[in-house]
Order: sequence, then C-alpha cells, then structure tokens
Amino acid sequence: MTRIQKILPFLLGIFLLIACETATKKEVEVKAIDLKEIQKKGKLTILTENSSLSFFEYREKNLGFEYEILEAFAKHIGIPLEIKVVPKYSNLRRFLNNGEGDIIAANLAITLSGQKKINFSHPYYYSNQVLVQMKSDSLVLDASELIGKEVMVRKNTIYDRRLRALQEEIGGHIKIKYAKEDLIVEDLIEKVLKGEIKYTIAHENLARLSKEEHPKLDIKTKVSFKQRIAFGLRLNSPELKKKLDEFLEKYCESEEYNALKHKYFDFIPEETGEVVPMARGKISQYDKFFKKAAKTAGWDWKFLAAIAYKESQFNPYAKGARGAFGIMQFMPNTGNDFGVNPMSSPEVQITAGMKLINRIYQSWASIPDKEQRFKFTLASYNAGPCHIFDAQALAKEKGLNPELWDGNVELMVEKLSDPDYYRHPEVKCGAYRGHAIKYVEAVIRIYNSWK
Repeated sequence: MTRIQKILPFLLGIFLLIACETATKKEVEVKAIDLKEIQKKGKLTILTENSSLSFFEYREKNLGFEYEILEAFAKHIGIPLEIKVVPKYSNLRRFLNNGEGDIIAANLAITLSGQKKINFSHPYYYSNQVLVQMKSDSLVLDASELIGKEVMVRKNTIYDRRLRALQEEIGGHIKIKYAKEDLIVEDLIEKVLKGEIKYTIAHENLARLSKEEHPKLDIKTKVSFKQRIAFGLRLNSPELKKKLDEFLEKYCESEEYNALKHKYFDFIPEETGEVVPMARGKISQYDKFFKKAAKTAGWDWKFLAAIAYKESQFNPYAKGARGAFGIMQFMPNTGNDFGVNPMSSPEVQITAGMKLINRIYQSWASIPDKEQRFKFTLASYNAGPCHIFDAQALAKEKGLNPELWDGNVELMVEKLSDPDYYRHPEVKCGAYRGHAIKYVEAVIRIYNSWK
C-alpha cells in the first residue's frame, strides 16, 4: 500500500468534517434582510402556526388575532402580507434567520434566553400561563398540586421551562411528558378534550379561545406571572423592528386594537338554550321576514328560522366569535359583500342570510341527494366551504363517499383537528377545530321540532 493510499481515508475524513462544518455554518447563518430589502421584494412574509390565536381560515376569510395586527402593520407600511404556516415550532427561528420569513407570529413570550437568538417586538399583549384541564370534582386548583402528576408539553418550549422551574419552586417532581414536535398547543388542548391526556399548559389568551369553543375546559389555575407576548424578528433587522415597535406602541392604544381584543376574546357562547316551541304556528317576532326571504329562494321558512335560532336565538344585536354579528352571524367582510352590517335591520339581516345560504347551497350542486346537500350547506355556513371541501377531498382519498355527509365526509371534518390530517397534501385550509358536525345536527333537530 502506498503512502498516499494510507493517508487517503484520513484526508477524506478531514474533507467531510470541513464540509459538514461549512454546511452547519450556512444553516445557522443569519441573512441580512431588513426593511429596505423587504420593501424591495414587495411583500412582508409572516411565519406562523395554524392556530386560533395566530392564523386560521374561517368562513372563507383569513383570521387570527396576530394575523390581523400584522395585516394592519403591513397596510401601514404599504406592503402586501404573505402568510407561511410552519408545521414544526422548532423551525420558526431557523426559517426566520435564513430569510424564508420576516416576522414570527406564534404567541411568543419575551424571555432573556430568547433575546440572545432573536429580537422581540414591543409587546402587544400580556398573558399568564395556565393549566388546561377538564372540569371535574378533582380539579388542580393550585400549581403545588401538580406534584406527581403528568403534564404534556412540547420539549424546549417556554411551557417546558416553566414546568421545570415550577418543580424547584414547589419542591416536588412533576411528570413532564413531551409531545411530538409537530404538535402545537391547540393540538394538546384537543388531546385534553378527548381524554388522551389530563393536563397541558397554554397561555391564557389562547386557552380562553379554546374554552369559548369548549365550555367543559377549565383554565383557572395559573402557573406563571403575566408574561409579555410579542412578535419575533431577526437580530439584524433593526429598521423593521423600529418600524414595527413604533406602530405597535400607537396601535395598542387605539380603538382599533380594543375592537380587535373584543372581537377575539369577548363574545356570546355558542350553545343555544332550549328549542322555542311553536305557539299557534308562530316561532318568532321575525317570522314574516323569514317567510318573505325563504319564498324568494324556494326554501321552507322554518329551515331558515332554525339556522337563525341556532346562530343567535333571534337576537339582531348578538356578537359572536371572530366578529360575527346579528341574527345570522355574518362575518364583517362577508356582511359587506351582502350589504349588511351590525346596525342593519332584522329584515335586511335575514334577507342577506338567505342569499348567502342559497349561494352556498348552489355551490353543492354536485351532491345528488337533497337532504345530504342541505347538510353540506349547513356545515359550510358554519365552518366555511373551504374546510368542507377539504373534508370531502380527504373522504375521497380514504375511500369514503365524498357525496355523503352522514358517516363519510362528517368523519373527515372531525379529523381536521388532527395534525396527521390537517397537514395532508389534499388539505388547503389547514386545521379546523369547530363544531360543524354538532351544528348540522342541531339545526336539523330544531327544524324537525317545528315541522
């Protein structure tokens, strides 16, 4: 064996080591992209999660508390907003630093350790961490009661660090169980709801949104002091940070911001009371409007009234989730499309509602059975057509009947809260954690009671 042959493996090893180190340096290299470069490329890219607080699709509209704040900021600086949903939380900072996005919107709490890796914006909210559990006779009412109990969180997150610090503070061990990396906080809350785990930790602002959807959740037990919630930026984007901070300082004192907080955190419960019985053929004081609107579309007026009752219990001043309003619970942007707003008369609200429902019904012309078509229509009115189209595509992919709601597409709607399903290539509108299945059942039950 020649001398060169002897040292060749050694040289090859050195070469591979240098190559790996070079690749690692490139991977963690922070790209210098600031406001000037962002303006030049013509869009502000947000890295976010598919959650009720950050970003989601509802009734064909892009929504989210953080999304709407940054949408206002983008308008302020005159640049279109681009959304990039990042499945793995651990990838957010890497995507930010390599230039795939400009701002992280993921309900980030400002921490000293975090400030070494990214910049944080001016805080836009303050929130405690809380224990999420189901209501029962054996509630954990104080953090010290977590000794010996199993709590699931994502590893190396602020919730993980809080639990580890809490162990020291209460002088006892908590069984910290780590979730899969691609699960977000709302996925863990979903596991609590399904009884798969007993406890998880979330920031109170997000937990409140989940509790409004699921009243059986308990989120009263605080496990931290209030923390400052902010957006994340690259360390080398000082001009973008300055511009965003200046905007947030003014915006968080504005009526627009107060209205946004009210929209996301203060609304009527979804659950309706007992079904109103018909008295001598009368259901509500608005029957004549229901009859008139339904007649123009060829619908049974009682079906339209059943939808209105489920939406608002016939309250023209009702305020619902994400800014929904009135008897038919229009979303603001959709209301504009149909010429209706919170100050519109009950007749205008009902007429517009019938037009929207009929438009949705016509969009499901491919469903041959009339009863099934009504169910697709109701589910779309509640969840937005996009989520139902996603469920239909999944049903077809799983060998179910995509034209049958009962026992087929409804099963896939339920699965849209599972990351294994809402991250499927067939799914276009992300996670859905609402109540479309129960909504369809409730409206039909109300309608049948009046037939």
